[in-house]
Amino acid sequence: MLQWLNRLISGYLLMRMIARKPTASPERFFNLCMANRIVLWDISQTGEEYRFRVRLKDFRRIRPVVRKAKVHLNITGKCGLPFFVQRNRKRTGYLTGILLFFLILLLMSRFVWRISIDGNRQYSDDTLLHFLARADIRYGTRKASIDLERLEAAIRSDFDDIIWVSARISGTKLEIRVKENDGVDLPDETVRADERLSIPGNLVASKPGIITRLIVRNGKAAVSVGDTVEAGQVLVSGELPIENDDGETDHIRYVSADVDVYARTEETIRSEIPERTIKRTMTGKVRRGLRLTIGPVSFLFFLCPQQEEHWEIRTEPHQAVLLDDFYLPIQWDTISAKEYQIYEREWYADEREMLKKEKNQEKIEDFLEKGYKY
Repeated sequence: MLQWLNRLISGYLLMRMIARKPTASPERFFNLCMANRIVLWDISQTGEEYRFRVRLKDFRRIRPVVRKAKVHLNITGKCGLPFFVQRNRKRTGYLTGILLFFLILLLMSRFVWRISIDGNRQYSDDTLLHFLARADIRYGTRKASIDLERLEAAIRSDFDDIIWVSARISGTKLEIRVKENDGVDLPDETVRADERLSIPGNLVASKPGIITRLIVRNGKAAVSVGDTVEAGQVLVSGELPIENDDGETDHIRYVSADVDVYARTEETIRSEIPERTIKRTMTGKVRRGLRLTIGPVSFLFFLCPQQEEHWEIRTEPHQAVLLDDFYLPIQWDTISAKEYQIYEREWYADEREMLKKEKNQEKIEDFLEKGYKY
């Protein structure tokens, strides 16, 4: 892309080469061009005729090569900015419009017209965009006013679960990549410290269960693997008796229990399923529209459905972009609306059973995400 743009700006010629003389050598012509670093491209051959393209500055160096190879060249076309300016040098209004166009592009390149966020799962794009808006970073913000290092530190500070942030500006796009904490919190189904106890170092069970694993790093275990415990029962005590040489308790040292306790517990899942369900069916009626946004101004070309009807409306956003990351403040959203009707009926027997299984599976997946095992 950059090579094509450079050729277009500097200008190039479309050439036709014919070997008219018996002593002419097209092969020598191409070899001499390569030796003199004269760039030729889009080379094609039709019989004794060759066609290629050459840059304007290289064309001025090609005449000695033509004489040595004894070939004949014809110019079949002129392309690029120098020839365009020469052809339209008297059209001042036309050239002024083109100049203003590039000046406007240069002006718009100083602002951010697109913000992309990648790597976020716990925090939605709207949440992070709202945070950026509070930091005066939004569409149309001057790139020079954005402190990327300060922005990265602010995101890490305000969102505890985001442990890594990378922000960079490419063209007119602000790219923000985040990494969230993937650690899973231990389930609250087994044990926890009870702050209401007189000894804060004790660890007590939050619900009944059977101890399956016990790893004590600090404190004294009050239960063993295989014991059945009740809610509120002390599992690990924060009292450490210190004995003297006679084996008698000299004094008690209080510590905060540091332990990993695993227990097998039971959880009852209850789900209520209504007797009737509300369904909807599409009527086949479709309406389409367009929303055009240029900077802060928006135009809507869409026939709004009547309020008493039910419509499913979807929008697909698009934004004008040059090259890969030079976005412009021009956006259009294609709108499609499908009409549907609502009706109520009783559950079928197979639907009710399927719904029960789905609810149970959702609850199990929720437990698994929190670290439960079954």
